[in-house]
Amino acid sequence: MDNKKKPNLWIIFLSIILVICLPFIIGKRENYNDNLENLIGIYGFPFDWLHTHANKGFSFLGIGFILNIIFFYFIIKSLIWIFKKIIGYVRFLRNLVL
Repeated sequence: MDNKKKPNLWIIFLSIILVICLPFIIGKRENYNDNLENLIGIYGFPFDWLHTHANKGFSFLGIGFILNIIFFYFIIKSLIWIFKKIIGYVRFLRNLVL
């Protein structure tokens, strides 16, 4: 199997860690909907995946969690690709000068 076609497990692991940790580092968003009563905070970036309630309960939204993992996976893959392109240009310019 082609090594470039299979997903890198460390990128998936890193995206899961980002999905779990980033909302708690950034903080919660306040609820502006009146439909959900006693809602304390909404966690998740860019998709909501965890709602905390005033009675110490929580609601886990699985589809938002999965969409966040997919979002961060592609963001990390894009950043790696951009980094490799920049390093390639720097090496080309270095070889051109030398």
